[in-house]
Amino acid sequence: MTLSSLFTDDVGPLPLLAVAGAGFLIWYVPYLGETDPGWKGFIANILRIVFGIAFLIGIAVVFSVFMAAMIGLIAVLVFMLPLFALGGASGVADRPRRGYHRDPYGNDYY
Repeated sequence: MTLSSLFTDDVGPLPLLAVAGAGFLIWYVPYLGETDPGWKGFIANILRIVFGIAFLIGIAVVFSVFMAAMIGLIAVLVFMLPLFALGGASGVADRPRRGYHRDPYGNDYY
C-alpha cells in the first residue's frame, strides 16, 4: 500500500488513522521520554533505544542487500570476461550449425 493509494475513495478510515497514529507516536515518545521522570518516561526511553537499534539494523540490512547485489553483478561480469576473450559469447550466431547449410534468406537446412 502506497501513500497515494491511501487517499482513494475505497480506503476506509483505519489506514489513515494508523498513519496519523504512527506520526503522533514518533513525536510523542521522545517528548515523553524527555519530560516525564516517572515510569512512562522510563518506558519511553527504553522504546527510543529499541527503535534506534532497530533503525540501525534496518540500515545495515539495506546496505548489505545493496552490497550483495553489487558483488553478484561484479562476479557475473568477471566470469563473462573469459567467454568474451575466447569469442565464445559473441560471433557464434552468424555461423550455421554443424550439418546445416544457410540459404541467402538466413534459413538453415540440411
